[in-house]
Amino acid sequence: MKDKIRVCLIGAGFIGRKYALAYKSHNSVKLQVVCDSNENLAKELAKEYGFERVETNWRKAISAKDVDLVCVCVPNNIHYEIVSEAIKYGKHISCEKPLGLNSDESEKLLWLEKEKGIIANCCYNIIRIPAIVYAKKIIDSGELGEFVCFRGSYDNDRLVDPKSPFEWRMSKKNASGGSLCDLAINILAVSQFLVGDITSVCGMTNVIHKKRKDLKGNIIEVENDDIAQFICEYKNGAMGYIASNRVAPGSKQDMKFEIHLTKGAIKFSLECMNEIMIYKVGNNGYSIVISDENGWFCKGYEELKILDTQILLNNIKNGVQSDTDFHFATKIDCIIESILKSANEKKWINIKDEYSYEGKNNKIYK
Repeated sequence: MKDKIRVCLIGAGFIGRKYALAYKSHNSVKLQVVCDSNENLAKELAKEYGFERVETNWRKAISAKDVDLVCVCVPNNIHYEIVSEAIKYGKHISCEKPLGLNSDESEKLLWLEKEKGIIANCCYNIIRIPAIVYAKKIIDSGELGEFVCFRGSYDNDRLVDPKSPFEWRMSKKNASGGSLCDLAINILAVSQFLVGDITSVCGMTNVIHKKRKDLKGNIIEVENDDIAQFICEYKNGAMGYIASNRVAPGSKQDMKFEIHLTKGAIKFSLECMNEIMIYKVGNNGYSIVISDENGWFCKGYEELKILDTQILLNNIKNGVQSDTDFHFATKIDCIIESILKSANEKKWINIKDEYSYEGKNNKIYK
């Protein structure tokens, strides 16, 4: 590895710009390549952040010998093709969530990651919020007792207007879940991080605005969920309820959760992301914590990307796998797939907890 980790960014849109900003903030990084099918968009980003060159062909971009880390910020349906190809070239990976369009894709990428020995990260940067990291420390200490229940939700109103245009994320070809893959996936990551594995789910979904016009005026059917909710069981015996709504009037980034334990409870809201509420049995009410012993400064959305990329860069430097690696991501993708199956079949579905695929000597990864 060179003194600087050379980054290839695939996708120059909204999320790509956030990662360009994040990587530029690290002295250990060289912004090598930005790739987008829209050459003007890529050139604009390259000029603003100082990338060495621009490409429009992602295969050429990721195969370059002067690239160490590939950051994938494109629609869900092409994650598998790009990531699998990048792994073959031995590149380290940062991939926006979800990892795959379905659990089969995710499992294959998991195995490719393990066999190639690269460092891989799926961008669940929401768990990097210092308040949530602090909550995990309190939970892991045991002072709040055993898990009883997790309740979480993520709502926003970006698509509440039925006249908002049709987007790629509303097609099952591009994104299997709607609010599930855009919103609930974040609260699922928090649930996985703080509470642990989910073993079974029972869900329901609905499409509120069933048809929308695209930018050309064509009427397109919305194929995935505007709203979703499910109950679940955890491996540790806890119960759970999670909901998401992308057409929720008045909600901006309204992600929140509440955890009940036998000796206390925790509450959090993303709209007050620098606060965590903690209750211990015997107290008169919740205490609001805005700092831990490290005295964290207030954080914002862009800073979470910086925290996430810093952890990945350190992992690459030290040869340590990410805590949000493809195994973590595959678990969440399997849960989402099971929720959709449950909603369709109207029954409880058990979550797969062993991952293998044909041609890999019948290996099992738990």
